[in-house]
Amino acid sequence: MILNNCILGIGIFCLVYYLGMGIVISFAQSMLWLWPLAAAVCFVRYALVRYSLTHSVPVPLPRWFIVLWRTALVLGFSLFFYVESFVVSGSFSKAPEKLDAIIVLGAKVNGTAPSGALYQRISAAAAYLQDNPDTLCIASGGQGTDEGISEAACIREGLLARGIDENRIILEENSTSTETNFLYSVPLLGDNIRSVGVVTSNFHIFRALKLAQVQNWPQSFYGIPAPCSAAGYLHYALREFCALVVLKLRGTI
Repeated sequence: MILNNCILGIGIFCLVYYLGMGIVISFAQSMLWLWPLAAAVCFVRYALVRYSLTHSVPVPLPRWFIVLWRTALVLGFSLFFYVESFVVSGSFSKAPEKLDAIIVLGAKVNGTAPSGALYQRISAAAAYLQDNPDTLCIASGGQGTDEGISEAACIREGLLARGIDENRIILEENSTSTETNFLYSVPLLGDNIRSVGVVTSNFHIFRALKLAQVQNWPQSFYGIPAPCSAAGYLHYALREFCALVVLKLRGTI
């Protein structure tokens, strides 16, 4: 009964978290639907076990299904926590000083203003550039149909507003994903660039660095994490797990 009540509590948490993230940020967030799905699974499990206990009858499911379900849960959670250990470790990356260049990965632009995620990336990039005046910067990110300017242009404007010299900033305005951020940005670095910092949200660091490293470029890449809220991190870390599994299955990483 205690375990079943815990399952109910987890289901309630998933549903409340979904509503909170949707109201505070947006219900259109990528993969936010995973939370109500998880809540529904918890509620169904709770109802089945409660019915079984109340009526003193076995759970109305085939034995083979129960065994398969429990096995899948154990394997799934084991894989999840294994992958998440890398995602979390990437969040605490620290880049060395005096890198030759940094690449700032784009994120959503609301009209012409940066989203919360992009604002934090701009701030992290500006802080590094201010401390390392010889480091160049590539602002990377194209323009979506619902964005007033390109993500790269928004990054540049944010850096200029923070006192970064425009001559240190190179625009890359064609990319539409993390993979293309690198594919279009790295060729702009030039032959003399050997050490590169990757500025992106803390939960995104591990995947970004993996995508950079698998290309076997001559440069060395280091993560420069930008913070995100603790509440948001929970969803974004879950989303990273899904993205990393897909990339692995595709053979990309």
